[in-house]
Amino acid sequence: MASLLTKKIDKLRSSGDDMPPAHNGADQDDPPDLNTRARVRRRPIYLAIGVALVVVAVIGMLTAVNAMRETTDVLVLTNEVQQGETIESKDLAAKSVNVDADLGALPVSERGRVVGMSASTRLPAGTVLLPSAITDQVVPGEGLTMVGITVSYSHLPSEPIVPGDMVRVVDTPRDQDDPPVQGPINTKAQVYSTKEIPEAGETTLNLLVPEAEANWVAARGATKRVAIVLDNRVR
Repeated sequence: MASLLTKKIDKLRSSGDDMPPAHNGADQDDPPDLNTRARVRRRPIYLAIGVALVVVAVIGMLTAVNAMRETTDVLVLTNEVQQGETIESKDLAAKSVNVDADLGALPVSERGRVVGMSASTRLPAGTVLLPSAITDQVVPGEGLTMVGITVSYSHLPSEPIVPGDMVRVVDTPRDQDDPPVQGPINTKAQVYSTKEIPEAGETTLNLLVPEAEANWVAARGATKRVAIVLDNRVR
């Protein structure tokens, strides 16, 4: 029995001598893998760059959100103001708008200065006031004269004439007269203000005309032999 056990042990020893030595994946005498080490070094760098980009993106997003939330109070009209009309305190209110969207609108701190100034153009209710919308210039200005004429509805365009419109005052013949052979006399003017006279079917127009042509417009307007032609409404 002992001899049999001894034979088995000797057999195991002899088979173990034939087995190749254990291999740990790399020979001790092999040179190091430089590519593998370079990849290991680069990974922390890429990770740091990725984290930095994420941080920058988050900061940019937060900045944009805060900018959208930042508002300022500006002046807005509560009533329509015609060109040349004086802006009163009751015509103004405050409105909060985004800082980037105010486009240079007048802040509420300018309210005291704006009251008493004139509208440089027709300003509908709800208009956010810009510096160009108001003026302290005297009307009529140099070289201009204001002339008031009353015109029947039949001598006006069907489109309502409003302050700021550029028009022509055209001389018209008497009733039953032949049409003029040559072009009628006319002058250009800007409408400063209007007043309806419904019971007479007429409208009174206050016109700013060149000083040299004021006499003709006033004399012809007194006879009511004029027609108004609307040229354009470019503001």
